[in-house]
This record gives sequence, structure tokens and C-alpha cells, in this order.
Amino acid sequence: MEESEVVGNGRDGELRALGHDLRTPLAVINGYAQLLSSEDLSPEQRVRACQLILEKCEELNGVIRRLLEPAEAAVPVAVGIEQTA
Repeated sequence: MEESEVVGNGRDGELRALGHDLRTPLAVINGYAQLLSSEDLSPEQRVRACQLILEKCEELNGVIRRLLEPAEAAVPVAVGIEQTA
């Protein structure tokens, strides 16, 4: 197997894992949002559904942060230096 194939296969695996990391919380959010549109839930069940949606949103934010960290680390940051007396 050539090196480019190995690299390509590694990227495919990473993309599949990323897809899973994004789709799983989205499926939970979608399911609980649909439940919230139902009038059959008790107030306690509605509160719990909202909590789970918020938890999964935080999980997605974490995935996005991890994705962006390498890009943010590679971007040079301008630092202003002032001359003092």
C-alpha cells in the first residue's frame, strides 16, 4: 500500500469518527426537540428534555472547539509592543 493510501485511509477514519461525534448529539437534540413538541410530556419531563438538549449542545461545542484548536494554534497572533521610557 502506498503512503498516500495510508494517509487517505487515516483521514477517512478520522472523518468517520468526526461524523459520529457530530451526528450522535444531533440525533439526541432532534429526538428531544420532537418530544417537546408533543403535549404528552409532564413539566418534569420537559425540563429534563431541555437539560439534555443543552448538554448535547455543549458536547457539540466541545467537538467544534477541538476541531478549531489546531487551526487557531497555527494562526499568528499580532501583539502590540509599546516602547516605554
